Amino acid sequence: MKLKALKPRLHNVMFHTHTVAGIVISFALFIIFYAGAFALFRDELYQWENHQARAVEIKNVDSDEIISQVAAQYPNFKKEGETSIVYNSENQPYIQFYADLNTDDIRNNRIRALINPETWEITDNFNPKTSVGETLYHLHYFEQIPEFGIWLSGFVSLFFLFAIVTGVLIHWKNMMRKFYAFSIKKKMKNIWTDAHTMLSIIGLPFQIIYAVTGCLFGLLTLLLAPSVILMFNGNTEPIYENIRPIVNVSPNENAKTAKMHSITAIYDELQAEFPQHRVLSTITKHYGYEDAVIAFRVDDGIGIMSDGNLVYNLVTGERTAEILPNDKSYTQTVYNLMTKLHFATFGGILLKVLYFFLSMITCFSLISGILIWKTSREKKGYTEKQQCFHHQVTKVFLAICLGLFPATALLFIANKTIPFSIENRAFYENTVFFGGWAILIMAGLFWNNLKQLNNRYLIIGGLLSLAVPFLNGIVTGDWFFTAFVKAKYIIASVDIFWFLTGVSALLIAQLSKKTAKNI
Repeated sequence: MKLKALKPRLHNVMFHTHTVAGIVISFALFIIFYAGAFALFRDELYQWENHQARAVEIKNVDSDEIISQVAAQYPNFKKEGETSIVYNSENQPYIQFYADLNTDDIRNNRIRALINPETWEITDNFNPKTSVGETLYHLHYFEQIPEFGIWLSGFVSLFFLFAIVTGVLIHWKNMMRKFYAFSIKKKMKNIWTDAHTMLSIIGLPFQIIYAVTGCLFGLLTLLLAPSVILMFNGNTEPIYENIRPIVNVSPNENAKTAKMHSITAIYDELQAEFPQHRVLSTITKHYGYEDAVIAFRVDDGIGIMSDGNLVYNLVTGERTAEILPNDKSYTQTVYNLMTKLHFATFGGILLKVLYFFLSMITCFSLISGILIWKTSREKKGYTEKQQCFHHQVTKVFLAICLGLFPATALLFIANKTIPFSIENRAFYENTVFFGGWAILIMAGLFWNNLKQLNNRYLIIGGLLSLAVPFLNGIVTGDWFFTAFVKAKYIIASVDIFWFLTGVSALLIAQLSKKTAKNI
């Protein structure tokens, strides 16, 4: 079937709305995708960040002992509150623990901690030893901006979806022809235009997934508001109980204390019932009382609908509610499906790698879009003052985007150069990262030639990237070639990634000097 182009007037409307939407969100979207690409490996990165975690043996832990150890170290631990345990795994050797505290201080009324399952050492996440993965994870939805950050990421995703739809409509008729038309022998504007089209087509399904899921997570409250008000009289519990059955369990304040059934025993029963799955986490409510309940989340990490949620009475040990893997209703499936698509928690490590490369392709597509916008305005129809404005805007956007590459390498370097025994270590890591990024942006604003700006960021980023594996080897003794021998594949993979990234960046910068013309 021959594709029909849009009518000229509609094409112009779509073209200009695509351009405006794209240029407004381009640098914010770049940050989301670039930081989000690393955030996919947040758990895996922790072993690289914390050399102490590399020696921890991965084995099943006693859930009841976890609660006992936390109670011993936190006298005001509120056992009867909502307590969550995320079990250790090959990717994240430490147990993650979240619970309430009996305190009037509303700013410090929660426990967020990592627990070493061998020594039972508890590290408070409000003052973590390291935060490379966490920093990039929170950056990808702008949590560093108080209150408004996640809303901003949601609206950026919404405009991204709009830009995708208008972009597809613009190129609908000649999409495949433009895909095969890319050549570096063309004029600079045509190179950027063809690269933008080609890479956008490659990443189109991926980008749609992230536009929709990003909008969902960023604007969830706003999206649910009409349903909550009109269908449930402002009560959110009927919506959430379809996703997490434990949500509709309200503690009885008059309940008496009671002896608890062993959590570890239920854990073992679940593992026997679902041998291909792994128990990921638990949530307990009103622990120690006769109405205490616990919910287990299981998943095999491969299937997109293979997760389940099972609720037990903690006095009798009987199952009271269940959402079984691969046997769920539509309403039970949708939210968890969106979560899996967004965080790539299915399909194994290879899917995460694919997501990572598609994120980088999207980042390049965004850069090419910025340069298309700039080069298309180098015409006689624009005054010198207007062209100067377009150049300055492009320079600012490129400085923000390209400066993030060396700044990220700097964050990994800070992780290895800041002494592990220092107090508030994560604060200093973040200071180096955000401070370094700000300095790199400021430096870029003084580089008027955009080719020069691009090359300098590549060279700085390439040199810093090469420093990452060498510093890890010097500080921890785990050189990437010895890490492979010791079967520390995650450590070796991170170092090899940075080594290859550094070499590639320097080669591209050198090639760019020889072949590219001034932009």
